[in-house]
Amino acid sequence: MPSAVVSHACMNENHLTRSVPGASDPWPLLRKRGELSGGTALRLVIHGRSGGVVPPCLLQIVDAVAASRAAPVELEVLTAEHPSPVQCDSQWLVPLLLLPGSHARSDVPLIRDRLKAEGVVVKSLPFLGAWNCWWVLMARWIEDVAAKNASLALVHHPLRPGLSDRFLASIQHRFDLPVVPFDAWDQFARDHPNVVPLPLSLAPNRMSEALRQAGGLPSLLEDPQLRQGLIHCLALLP
Repeated sequence: MPSAVVSHACMNENHLTRSVPGASDPWPLLRKRGELSGGTALRLVIHGRSGGVVPPCLLQIVDAVAASRAAPVELEVLTAEHPSPVQCDSQWLVPLLLLPGSHARSDVPLIRDRLKAEGVVVKSLPFLGAWNCWWVLMARWIEDVAAKNASLALVHHPLRPGLSDRFLASIQHRFDLPVVPFDAWDQFARDHPNVVPLPLSLAPNRMSEALRQAGGLPSLLEDPQLRQGLIHCLALLP
């Protein structure tokens, strides 16, 4: 299925205001499996930490989604020395990547091609940052966070100019918040001492930990509300 179709398949905001079991389907345009058949396996592409270490918040998602779908959930950890073996010959390839950097644009297509060469039937989703349903969840969460903090800024890893600039501009327009590259954060913080940094990072990494020490918020999936929202979306894939 084309990425454009999939990315628009989760656009019903009313469906995503409830991210709990039993909430409405965030993938209304995707063909559903029969009620008696098992779910298709998922292979989640994640960045990981040095040496392929997987943060606990992502392991919690793997366990919860596997239990909910009664189907395997495999990990493709970009920082691991070798990819984990493929357990299932039919999979959704799900890039849990927030920004359209080189991992989303280059690594994911290579992973898809490798899996196909191994005989896996691959159905691909676009990277997480292209899911409108994710940004709907983020919007509700940021509204709650903003009520407790006088001023917020979204901080991201530096990206190459071009497509990334347009993507970041769309985020800034959506949330009406400053969007600051991490390498410019120190100067921004000096100019705006009361602003609380919110890292655009799914799991803990060096950037989110540095911002946390500077009084910022934790990485996104460390928050139970966002983590449960993502589990809900993944669990309902056909």
